[in-house]
Amino acid sequence: MKKANIAVIIACRLKSSRLKRKALLKIGTLSSIEMCIKNVLKFEDTNSVVLATSITEEDSILKNYTYNKSVIFHQGDPDDVIQRYIDIINKKNYDVIVRVTGDCPYLSKDICKFVLDSHFEKGAEYSNGIGAAIGTNVEIMNSLCLKEIKKYFPRADYSEYMTWYFQNNSEVFKLNYVDLPNKWKRDYRLTLDYQEDLDLFNKVEEYFSKNNINYTIDNLFEFLDKNPEISKINLNMPVRYYVDQELIKTLDRETKIKK
Repeated sequence: MKKANIAVIIACRLKSSRLKRKALLKIGTLSSIEMCIKNVLKFEDTNSVVLATSITEEDSILKNYTYNKSVIFHQGDPDDVIQRYIDIINKKNYDVIVRVTGDCPYLSKDICKFVLDSHFEKGAEYSNGIGAAIGTNVEIMNSLCLKEIKKYFPRADYSEYMTWYFQNNSEVFKLNYVDLPNKWKRDYRLTLDYQEDLDLFNKVEEYFSKNNINYTIDNLFEFLDKNPEISKINLNMPVRYYVDQELIKTLDRETKIKK
């Protein structure tokens, strides 16, 4: 049996409204997108890492922020993220995609391996870790399923929220929700949308740098658990797709496959 060709695709744009050009903001000595890529390159059992952005002139600058020459830089559809993914899949013949976003500098190789192993063990089409801190998790999806979604949504207008196209169609796709070990479950917010997020991340990097500690999810949680005054810096920052009821209603309606 042929081994699956697996790519990690990092979606990233520079059009952020709340924190301008957040992908280029510094966390320690690296831009946030480079820190994201640095940690994604530690993922096991994957074949490629792709930084996927748009064809706009503004986003072209990201080609200078791939961190490592092994990272593939791809520019595609500005709005239809699923189409951007499919273009990459068709070019490189990827079977399985690990989906992450560039605003998550502390993605966990341990969580990725745990969810990826479960994905294959269960013969799933879509897998997602449950209980992870926001910004540490991954989603795993089969390439054929993305192509199936495209048949029903020639323009996947809401595919920035790609999760919904799977989770809203459990009768179409074999979904696998992976209960993570308790040691990797937290309520911390580790995604970059607000200045408070950036402040927290730089506190983390200052501590890691001073104590010569490399990032692992265990090291990060040990620090945040012991320093609640730091972990609380961004605790009240809202996550739009959790709290915006109008957006949630729209996504529920617009991502449902109607056969």
